Amino acid sequence: MDIKRLALVIGLSFAIFFGWNLLSRQMGWLPPQPLPTEHNAPTPSAGNATVPTYQEGDPAGVRSVSSGDPSASRSPAFMPDGGKPITVETPLYTAIFHSNGGILRQFFLKKYHTSLGTHSPLVNIVSENAALQAPMGLLMNGLPTWTDVSWTLEGEDIVLAPDGAGVLRFTAEIDGVRAIRELRFSGSSYVIDESLRLSSAARKTVNVAFTFGASPLAVNETPSVFSRLWHAVKGGPEPVAEENSYNLTRVAWLQNDKFDEDRLEKELSTGKLIQGKVSWIAVMNNYFMSAVSMKGEDSSAKGSLIGDVYHVLIGKTAVSVSEAETAMECSYFVGPKEARLLDSAPNGLQKALDYGIFSFIAKPMVALLQFFYSYAHNYGTAIVLLTIVIKILFWPLSQKSYKSMQQMKQLQPLIVKIREKYANDKESMNQEIMQLYKTYKVNPAGGCLPILIQIPVFFGLYQALLNAIELRHAPFIPTLPFTDTAWLEDLASPDPLLITPLVMGATMILQQKMTPAPGDPTQAKIMMLMPLVFTVLFINFPSGLVVYWLVNNVISIGQQWMQLRRSV
Repeated sequence: MDIKRLALVIGLSFAIFFGWNLLSRQMGWLPPQPLPTEHNAPTPSAGNATVPTYQEGDPAGVRSVSSGDPSASRSPAFMPDGGKPITVETPLYTAIFHSNGGILRQFFLKKYHTSLGTHSPLVNIVSENAALQAPMGLLMNGLPTWTDVSWTLEGEDIVLAPDGAGVLRFTAEIDGVRAIRELRFSGSSYVIDESLRLSSAARKTVNVAFTFGASPLAVNETPSVFSRLWHAVKGGPEPVAEENSYNLTRVAWLQNDKFDEDRLEKELSTGKLIQGKVSWIAVMNNYFMSAVSMKGEDSSAKGSLIGDVYHVLIGKTAVSVSEAETAMECSYFVGPKEARLLDSAPNGLQKALDYGIFSFIAKPMVALLQFFYSYAHNYGTAIVLLTIVIKILFWPLSQKSYKSMQQMKQLQPLIVKIREKYANDKESMNQEIMQLYKTYKVNPAGGCLPILIQIPVFFGLYQALLNAIELRHAPFIPTLPFTDTAWLEDLASPDPLLITPLVMGATMILQQKMTPAPGDPTQAKIMMLMPLVFTVLFINFPSGLVVYWLVNNVISIGQQWMQLRRSV
């Protein structure tokens, strides 16, 4: 296999892989869903709020309807009957619940800000739009229990120390069923455990469906470079919140111990049902998630897109309630997708950190990155050290590849003559070229295998860096040297000055100059375009990924130079 042909195929594959999603959104083929925030989310009136209602045959027991449905005449979701706000404060978060039904109104993460700067607002998982879907609300037979039902609260505002624990207890009678919700909080965890105890107040056994809802996720993220440029051309203020094409909000779940996810608007707008043995379901992006899980193997779930808010539910459609109490256990996780925290969460929630088919590579990469950070105390430096280690591991293979490329370079004049001689006889041309390789004992595919082996490593590292919350708002070189101009102050965001992607493109051009040119003129022209294509793609990459690729290129150039010196 011609090394240049392989490089061309790999380059085009990278361009398609990274470019399709970006271009489709920037050109409007798949318009991005803006994330709702406290700043720009409209506040619907009572007349247009959606209310979950029951539909026969729906495993999760809920569906979304407009106000035209007769059952929507109840009080809207964001207006519980009576009650007051209840605050739960821990070292990790501040949560505000409503005393009538225990629905979540706001959830602030104390260790995470919406943007750079200590004075930036804290991340609030529940925006105004998200609050309309009654996060952590309990539904019976698909109808909300926080409207037209009077709940009694046992407990007051809670303030917990790191080793503390607290409980809020909500009690109500709903259509002849006595329900007691106990929400248990820990000062050292983002997990909120719920115990729902049910009994029949009418002294008869009834079958009911109960459904628990997670908090819809709404987190501010930095708009892409292309988006900022587009808004600058169009004029007007830059949007406060917008999804980056590399950090999309989606619905994810674990069923039969298998992770899956979806963000198809057409499917989620009508509700996606996941029937049977669902361990958990969540709304998540690369860095944060809001999940709900139940104990037992007969749980079903549903993911929906209501307006511009993703919403998930989990429940059981047939719960037998008698005079004796029946208990149902449920857990919520609202917080960052940090491996250490997810490992201690229930129901296999650690599988939410999914790195795709190369997880076996990505997970050790993240562990090694954290190891280097423990000494360097800078994730940019840790990425550089990680890149060096990877290059050392692949040094022998790379040397073999460069040696093969050098041999091919020496044969290139002879190959050109053969191509000219047999321009009209492809079969004879190929036979002569193969004989040339045999005579000089050159393997034309000698440079291919090392490159093919390194491709899974790159994609594994790509996924690791893309999903590492440790890189979010982590600085490398906060300001441009000798100036006060902000530069690489957030490794999870694109380089605002475009320096690293432009330098990376220049290193690719230099590598091309050091590599033998392909004999085919068409291939040569296409290869000359590859640095430009990669530079455009990397402009919108998280700067941590660009730093990795840039350092990798610089080391590769040094390695190629050493190989060329030896061959002289």
